Amino acid sequence: MNHTAQRVFEHQRIWRVTPDALREACLLLFAAISHDHPKVDHVVGIANGGDAPARVLASRLGAKVRTVKAQHNADAGLYRQATGKVTVDVDGFRRALGGKKLGGTVLVVDDICGSGATLHKLRNVLTPVLNPDARVVTATLCLNTGAQTVPDYSVWTVSDWVSFPWEKRPAQPTTDMPLPEQVTSHA
Repeated sequence: MNHTAQRVFEHQRIWRVTPDALREACLLLFAAISHDHPKVDHVVGIANGGDAPARVLASRLGAKVRTVKAQHNADAGLYRQATGKVTVDVDGFRRALGGKKLGGTVLVVDDICGSGATLHKLRNVLTPVLNPDARVVTATLCLNTGAQTVPDYSVWTVSDWVSFPWEKRPAQPTTDMPLPEQVTSHA
């Protein structure tokens, strides 16, 4: 990425992903991913937002779930723009692997692709822990229209702030995200 992509915030609403919408989104992601990739060998959730969907997908795909800690912004305040500065705890992830390398299909999951910087950085930092035969596939619940790097799969395309079930609910009014009907493949 040559420059930091800017997330789009129209300030029309704050979307709220309900537990029911999350469940449906994970089912749709599972169906799309398993159709295109009959065998997923590893699922990596980007902490913290990717943890919950990664656990659901790993369970359905019959794969072990792992977590890699990554942080893009210093805080989770509303309407924060992307800085392009993503920190990843690569050493912690390597320690958790115990010196092993990941092979086969590796699914990387996050809650949202805002600018694309986190997914871009993860692709680069995962390379040393991947076998040469490994194929990285990415999936997010939401994709912001300002993202420069996009996931292979996403459920909702958004142009406003999104609140997820594992986050503190904003003080401002929210609009429930509609139940999803399909997954978009960007691959």
